[in-house]
Amino acid sequence: MYGIDDTDAYANGKNAYLIRFLYYIVMFGLFMLGVIVRYGIMMLDPSLNREASAYIRAASTERGAIVDRNGRLLAVETKLGTVSLLKSAISVLNIQTNERELDMDLCRAISETLSPILSMTPSEIMTIIRATPSDYVMLKRNLDETVTNRLKAAKAGVLYESEYTRINAMYRANKTARDKAVEDAEKAAFENRKYLDHIRIDIVAGRVYPEKNLASQIIGMVGRDNDGKEGIEWSFESDLAATSAQSGKRLTLSIDVNIQYFLEQIARDTLIEHEAQSVMLTAMDPHTGEILGSASLPDFDPNDYNAYPGAAWRYQPALYAYEPGSVFKLFSVAALLDTGAITENSTFVCAGRYSLVNPAITDLATHGTVNAERIIALSCNVGLSLATDRIENTAFYNKIREFGFGRRIGSGSPSETAGIFNEENSRRFKPALAMGQGISVSMLHMLQAVSAIANKGLMVQPKLAIKLTAPDGTETPYPDPPVAPRRVISERTAASLLRYMRATAEVDGTGWRAAIGDMPMAVKTGTAQVAEPGGYSETDFIASCMAIVPADDPKLILYVVIVKPQGDSYLGGRIATIPVRKAAESLADYLKLYRGKNPVEQQSSIVYFDAEPPVPALGDVMPDLRGYSKLSLIPLFEMDSGFIIQLEGNGHVKTQTPPPGSQLVHGDTITLYLE
Repeated sequence: MYGIDDTDAYANGKNAYLIRFLYYIVMFGLFMLGVIVRYGIMMLDPSLNREASAYIRAASTERGAIVDRNGRLLAVETKLGTVSLLKSAISVLNIQTNERELDMDLCRAISETLSPILSMTPSEIMTIIRATPSDYVMLKRNLDETVTNRLKAAKAGVLYESEYTRINAMYRANKTARDKAVEDAEKAAFENRKYLDHIRIDIVAGRVYPEKNLASQIIGMVGRDNDGKEGIEWSFESDLAATSAQSGKRLTLSIDVNIQYFLEQIARDTLIEHEAQSVMLTAMDPHTGEILGSASLPDFDPNDYNAYPGAAWRYQPALYAYEPGSVFKLFSVAALLDTGAITENSTFVCAGRYSLVNPAITDLATHGTVNAERIIALSCNVGLSLATDRIENTAFYNKIREFGFGRRIGSGSPSETAGIFNEENSRRFKPALAMGQGISVSMLHMLQAVSAIANKGLMVQPKLAIKLTAPDGTETPYPDPPVAPRRVISERTAASLLRYMRATAEVDGTGWRAAIGDMPMAVKTGTAQVAEPGGYSETDFIASCMAIVPADDPKLILYVVIVKPQGDSYLGGRIATIPVRKAAESLADYLKLYRGKNPVEQQSSIVYFDAEPPVPALGDVMPDLRGYSKLSLIPLFEMDSGFIIQLEGNGHVKTQTPPPGSQLVHGDTITLYLE
């Protein structure tokens, strides 16, 4: 391409090149001599020494690295190349119009020469040149060291070392052909240098994220000026940024890259399986508040953030505010117990409907007589509503606020929401709030609140960073000073709630699907309708599940939130429990938590409920079996009805196929979905 075959011309050119090379060697020698003289003078003049030292530091300072808790690099400074040109330098005068215009032959030659180096097609390069309205044309930025060195070699008219390697590999067995190929390539490189006379190569400080999408919303990214734009990069800008005199500090995050990877894989599978709008899955140490891993999908690659929508840049577990649904019952029951409004022995009769408010509060089933434990285990709306009648509004709201709701967390993420907690005096607000309605929270709010249950009543602040390390090695903890754990409930109340959550993970609890066989787990599930202007959506839901692992010696809090799932189910007890179980399995092994031969609390297998009406007989029309318990369905299997009956899940019938009122034909399959 654009090569010459005149051997003499090539030889003459090569001689000229050698002369220029010797000239540069001499000039470099003179420069070094000047440096030596300069340093000799500085030895005699301390003020000059200080001035030069400041310049040297400024030339070598860089933005502080971001690492995980084990020191693995997540963001690091690097030198990146930018290649550009001026249109005026590749333009010619059009005699007919007396105006300067692009020399299209030269543009094509430049594009074809740069194409293999920049991994762009010649037409892409041509388009950039022609479409840029200004004289300055930035052809490509953020070039790594290899590409930058290839550009420098091409501009100098010499063959880059990788080309020698490539040619040797092609002609390994034929020395003559290899030598000829090398000579031809060298000639072409020498000739094509003239097309790159007008390009400019600049080296600028840049940021590289070696793990790409991993923890990208937590880390964030820098802008073109190498300053923080989102995430930790933005909130710790003053610490990470280099000055003219000193490099930035290294920031150690609380996350473990391996845990982050496990959680992101599980979250991605969940996102795909349920065609959800988003999925968040976080693991936190209940004693320190350190976020060990926090998946948030969809995510982005900070190395190329402009290729993703802005919403994908921001850390959703801190920013996204939602109504938490039934998981919030943990804190409502804790507030009722801790204030003395109810005791563990207080009982309430759930008849399936709480009619003291309008609209009424209902349950999926009639739970009969329940106490605090059964309210949590069965997620009983009516029982909880009756319990809230025993506490005055202000006392209840004040206790809920002690868990941190309605305030920003201070985790280190810049995109934190305070949520919404506006107290109302309406008759319905208090029981609705107790069920997680009428309040908006972030995932971090919920993790912070549940830490009090896992930590014997002491609540800890979630945090994404552990420490900052100055260039001289001085370490500063984050936050500084540390935030001490704060007691929000008594140790006795915390132990009771932990026991109730264990009951939720048992056979007839809503969270049994989250349990793993050889480790006790404490679980609470939730399903919330998405709030929208004027009320609640009939089609959009948020499914969630909170778990404390192991339940007898908490080491880990796991919490998953699935936003707007599609498909067969949207119930937290059905779909949110599965990713929690998978995460518990993976992290228990990775963190070497004790498994197997764990002591299991022995409880009576007899559970007393108010009598349920007899199950309707199966005939020509499908009866309404919703709300019936698994135990009460036994007669259906004992009678010879001529139908195939299948049960899915445990608890009480939530939905059924065929629906009530459908015509039945002998031999039909009837499937009952229990929750």
